[in-house]
Amino acid sequence: MRAMTWVAVALVLAFSTGCRDRDRDDAASRIDNAAEETGAEVRDGAEDVGDATADAAADVGDAADDAANDVGDAVDDAPDKLDDESFERRDEFGREARERLAAVDRELAESERTISKDASDAQVKAVAAARDATNAAERSLGRLGNATAENWDALRNEIDDAVDAAEARVRELRPDAKPMGGTGGPS
Repeated sequence: MRAMTWVAVALVLAFSTGCRDRDRDDAASRIDNAAEETGAEVRDGAEDVGDATADAAADVGDAADDAANDVGDAVDDAPDKLDDESFERRDEFGREARERLAAVDRELAESERTISKDASDAQVKAVAAARDATNAAERSLGRLGNATAENWDALRNEIDDAVDAAEARVRELRPDAKPMGGTGGPS
């Protein structure tokens, strides 16, 4: 806009110094007309840019709404899909749970083998509690063959919880285990 103003000023000066009065008036009139036409073109161009911007923003908004709806639909469908796949993968789940339980059982057997006759009553009870937790996990895992789609979620959670509990009990037997509620560090 400044450039057009300077051009207009330069034209006015050029015409006013080299022309007679009538020519000056005519030149001034032409310059005024050119400035008005240029201003109108600039306004029209600005309106076109504004309209294009509004249209683009509306298109982006529509695309964002569509994407959000697609994501919402996928989120709504995901739990059903996971449950279906989870039940179909129960054999794989069983293998993984058995592997975890076998590792727990090996560590527990080692703890049982190394416990001395002079062990404290608390140590003996901790080993027995770990064995009970392992046996409970094995019983839950044994029910896997009778799983149905209807009881699968509850059974899967029961097995997970039982194996987690057995792992926790065996972890408590480790020599580097920290006392409950403490940090195990110096006081």
